[in-house]
Amino acid sequence: MLRKADARVRRAVAETVREYGAQPEMLLSRGQLLVDSGGRVSVCSRRAYEVLERLGGACHSAGLEIGRMEGRRFVLGLEGAWLIAGRARKYVRVNEKAEQLVLYGRDVFRGSVVEMGELREGDECIVLSPRGDAIALGRVGSGDVFVVNLQDRGAYLRKGE
Repeated sequence: MLRKADARVRRAVAETVREYGAQPEMLLSRGQLLVDSGGRVSVCSRRAYEVLERLGGACHSAGLEIGRMEGRRFVLGLEGAWLIAGRARKYVRVNEKAEQLVLYGRDVFRGSVVEMGELREGDECIVLSPRGDAIALGRVGSGDVFVVNLQDRGAYLRKGE
């Protein structure tokens, strides 16, 4: 069942978005934050939320899933990354060859990086295509592997979901 996100969830979302170098309002102002019983967090338009309220909470999902709660921490998902990608400061933009490899679950090597934001080793970041689309989430590594692929858009096709 869906419920309106409480202040704790809203703070966790805001903190994670700030960690990516973006303003929390980019997600929080898009509509109503909702949480399901499994901890998935979605953002729903205000208009759709009004319909949900009239249904009395009988829905299991609504809106765009932007991430999930793991304990007290919010973990940004690919759709949440897509919403903040243009304004986040923790990102890497890769070349076309690397884009293909990332979508097959591969890591990003230094030579594939076309542009990057404010990153340090261990930071989580958004991996952008040459056109600026969020294609993956990763963690900055060391050595030749610059970003370890944590989650990418190609996983949907590889899993068959």
